[in-house]
This record gives sequence, C-alpha cells and structure tokens, in this order.
Amino acid sequence: MQPQDIIWRLLEHYSLQLQLLDESMGELDPKKQLDLLSALRECEQLTRTQINILRRMQRRYDHSK
Repeated sequence: MQPQDIIWRLLEHYSLQLQLLDESMGELDPKKQLDLLSALRECEQLTRTQINILRRMQRRYDHSK
C-alpha cells in the first residue's frame, strides 16, 4: 500500500467521523447536555486538526511525484 492510499483511507475515516459528530451534536439539547456538546466540539476540532495534518502530508507526497 502506498502512502497516498493510507492518507486517503484516513481522510475518508475522519470525514465520516466529522459527519457522525455533526449528527450527534444536532441531536443534543444545548441546555441539558452542554458538557457533552462541549466535549463533542473539542473532538470535532481535534478531528479537523488531524485532517489538516494529513492534507499537508498529501500535498507533500503529491509534489514529490
């Protein structure tokens, strides 16, 4: 498996994770479950950071061809 394949697989996984987080946050009551909503937002931010790191690596591999 090539590095680009691994990056692509991980980006797909993180994309699905973002979708799940978004759907989950939409189902919460912000007044009653503020602590959980806050934790999920933090998870979303971490996931976006992971995606940005992988995209940076993806550009590096794309330019090295």
